[in-house]
Amino acid sequence: MNSTKIVSGIKWASLQFVIETFFRFSIRLILIKFLQPSEFGLVGMATIFIAVAAAASELGMSAALIQKKSHEEVTLLYNTAFWSGIIWGILVFLFLSLLIAPIAASFYHEPILIKLIPVLSLGILIKPFTMIHAVILTRDLNFKKLAKIANGASLIAGIISLIFAYRGLGVWALALNNILAVALTIPLFILATKWKPTFEWNKEHFKDVFGFGAYSTATSIFSTLTYNIDNLMIGKLLGTSLLGNYTLSFSLTEQVRQVVSNVLNKVMYPVFGKLQDDKAKLRAYFLKIININAMVIYPLMTYLLLFAEDIILGFFGDKWSLAILPLRILSIAMMIHLLVNSFTSLLRGLGKPNLEMKIITGTTIIVLIPSLYFGVHFYGLIGASIAILINKISLVIIALVVLKKEINLSALIVFKTVKGSFISALVPSLIITILSYFLIGNNFLIFSSIYIIVYAVMIFFLEKKSILELIKHLK
Repeated sequence: MNSTKIVSGIKWASLQFVIETFFRFSIRLILIKFLQPSEFGLVGMATIFIAVAAAASELGMSAALIQKKSHEEVTLLYNTAFWSGIIWGILVFLFLSLLIAPIAASFYHEPILIKLIPVLSLGILIKPFTMIHAVILTRDLNFKKLAKIANGASLIAGIISLIFAYRGLGVWALALNNILAVALTIPLFILATKWKPTFEWNKEHFKDVFGFGAYSTATSIFSTLTYNIDNLMIGKLLGTSLLGNYTLSFSLTEQVRQVVSNVLNKVMYPVFGKLQDDKAKLRAYFLKIININAMVIYPLMTYLLLFAEDIILGFFGDKWSLAILPLRILSIAMMIHLLVNSFTSLLRGLGKPNLEMKIITGTTIIVLIPSLYFGVHFYGLIGASIAILINKISLVIIALVVLKKEINLSALIVFKTVKGSFISALVPSLIITILSYFLIGNNFLIFSSIYIIVYAVMIFFLEKKSILELIKHLK
């Protein structure tokens, strides 16, 4: 496996992440700044159903196609997968619009969801048209083209949506961004791959793709429920205002962790699939992913942990004050989850989506749902955040056991891999804590500068070899 090509993929996937995230979060921040928590809570309510449907929208066919070893074998499956995806996308859209939207509106007593959910669902209807094109580029590790396509669409969609948000359309501006970001990629993907479908559908090909995709889809659905069931319970038990505060803290932690991790997972998943029989290389690549993730996630989460109050009150305003403590608790949860960030991609690459499904299903039913219900019912937002923390700890323990069994990777080696990043984030955190205790006043800009400088010095000292190697490949 060409390591230069892998690192190049990371570079372009990272560029895509930066630009996409900038525009997506810019729109979200504008909404948060100008909306009340109760209004923003509506977005969280709608997102639950859209996210679960999106997880099922491709029947796991993308993952199944990417995982195939042989180019000749996978090419034969493209037409069947394409038309199956189109038909399934239409069915999912109709299901959301005609059935789920009215149920959600009744469940939450929010009539606007009848209109909001179908509009947000348009992205699910459109996305199957680009599924095969994205698979072709991903299998080829051509993340440069993928980045250009996604970035171009995000740039145009972001600008248009920001204009509409500025004019006061609020939630509808966010919905417009979701639709345009997907729709604008269609012509770009066609130009990039030159692939066009033919009217061909084969039952045996469908069984081949769906056999793998069924487990992958079920896992994606349960994973999505894991990430959104907290919103469901908070919205129902506590209402839109508290859900809005929780959604803010969740957006700044869990969603940031996901998009950062997805950069590497997106690049490494096809690599894992091609190295299924080489456990030594799998261990090396997996540890490299954890190492890079740690250098990004640990400083971000410790920064949020330290400066949660300044960020929430200073930028978003007093009306979002209830998000401060959940933000700190979720920051800790994300740092724990980082230990196994690419675990699910590794299992899929090994061709074991069924094992992934069992783990996600088990932790969701046995750990997450009971702890969430108890936490939300008795302790509100704080209880919900602690429930997420407990679930992350459980997931990490199980994942470390499975990693030992599947690729002979010990927990001690994983801890050693993140040690440098953890210490680099811990030292400036302790310095800031001591300074804030002894000094009168709290200068956010000065403390932030100290944190960034000390972390940069520490991480370069402790992870010099990894950083120089990464820089070398990125040139």
